[in-house]
Amino acid sequence: MENKNTKPDISFGAKSRDQAAPVKRERPAAPKRPAPAGGAPARAAKPSPQVSEEARARISEHQAMLDKALNEMDKPEPKPVHSKEEVSAGAARAARQAAAKQSQRSVAVDDRPVISSKRAAVESADAPRPRPSSAKRKNGKKKKKKKKLRFNVSIVTGLSIAIVIICASIVLSTGAITVGMEYLGINKSEQEVTFNIPEGSSNEDIAEILIKNNIIKNKKLFKVALRLNNDPVLYPGDISLSPSTSYADIIDKLSVMRESRETVELTFKEGTNLYSVAKKLEKNGVCSAEDFLFQFNTKQDYDLDNRIVHNEDAYYDMEGYFFPDTYEFYVNDSAYNVTKMLREHMQSKITDEMYAKMDEMGMDLNEVMTLASIVQAEAGTAEDMPIVASVFINRLNNPDEFPNLQSDATKNYIKKVIRKAETSSAMVEHYTNVYDTYICFGLPAGPIGDPGMDAINAVLNHADTKYYYFCNNLDTGEAFYAETYEQHKDNLKLAGLSE
Repeated sequence: MENKNTKPDISFGAKSRDQAAPVKRERPAAPKRPAPAGGAPARAAKPSPQVSEEARARISEHQAMLDKALNEMDKPEPKPVHSKEEVSAGAARAARQAAAKQSQRSVAVDDRPVISSKRAAVESADAPRPRPSSAKRKNGKKKKKKKKLRFNVSIVTGLSIAIVIICASIVLSTGAITVGMEYLGINKSEQEVTFNIPEGSSNEDIAEILIKNNIIKNKKLFKVALRLNNDPVLYPGDISLSPSTSYADIIDKLSVMRESRETVELTFKEGTNLYSVAKKLEKNGVCSAEDFLFQFNTKQDYDLDNRIVHNEDAYYDMEGYFFPDTYEFYVNDSAYNVTKMLREHMQSKITDEMYAKMDEMGMDLNEVMTLASIVQAEAGTAEDMPIVASVFINRLNNPDEFPNLQSDATKNYIKKVIRKAETSSAMVEHYTNVYDTYICFGLPAGPIGDPGMDAINAVLNHADTKYYYFCNNLDTGEAFYAETYEQHKDNLKLAGLSE
């Protein structure tokens, strides 16, 4: 079958003016001419070729065939249709050629790995230029990743250092502000405290006294302030200062000679109550009774206050926490200053060992002080106190049989304190119901007086007895104890309390 795409075999003809490739053909040998005589050859006139009509017709026919062939060459050549065998053979040949080229590139670049012939064929067909191998691309990515990681670490390190510097600056600035506020007495109490600086006190001693009275908190800062003021002489004696006073003003006041303030020494016996204490202070010109009762029953910033579990029905919150002793007070002093001295003294009396004993007994501080106030009022002597304490504790531990403590001392508190201080009859009735141990169950609402150390220790270290009753001979003070009510009735007769 004739192939239309096959070009005609042209054995002669002229070269195309624009596109045709030269066609080789055999030309007839030209006849040799004899050289002209007599030197240079003379140019002869070219004879006109003699073409027959038949030759002209053949030339025209072949010229038409040549033009047709040139037109066919200008058209896009269609893709040849090949068999599967031809396609496989062609692909294999292309793969071998690509592998040969890739091998040449691998020789030229030593560190570039050789890729497979299949991939070489694909790359050779798709990309005009050779692409880097996958291994090299992976290495490049790793390098970029490491470089980025180093950059991030540098940023984190820089940020950490910056944060540390900022925090240190804040701490330093905060410390400077705190020191400045302390020096100027800013945000500190304006309550004035009166105290004494003994004769012969050094600057070190004076600084300790100021700290003890909560006037200053920073001893080193006080010494620096002294140097800034050219180390003036600080005089002993009584002085009134408030924590809100600046260090410079404190030094100025201490640098002035002062007259000693008038004082009064007062003794308070065990079992006294706050109402009696207030009246005695007012009578001796220390402070007013009303101011004292208000200030003393206001919660203070002491560990003792934080340990007290108050009963909301208590008549005085801090009844029982005035320690009976001998005190020296300033005349015309403030209730705050008096309360401060009394609270510090009371707090020093209750030790950690005593708190541990309370926990062991399952009683809190207020319960111990309440029971100690009753023991203080009921016992005739300090030796009787542990046994009297055991009677009340036995009753507290057996509430079903003995729901009431039945202490006459609680009745006396209602009579001597509540009825005198309270003007409302309704309130008197209310407090009678929560303080009278013939009516209320267990302990009263709060202490009925201020116990001494013997009574407090008697509760914490009470005797181990089976007594539930006791009575005293009012004339001799002798105590009688009983386990049953029948025995108690007999003891009442022995004590002269019944017929």
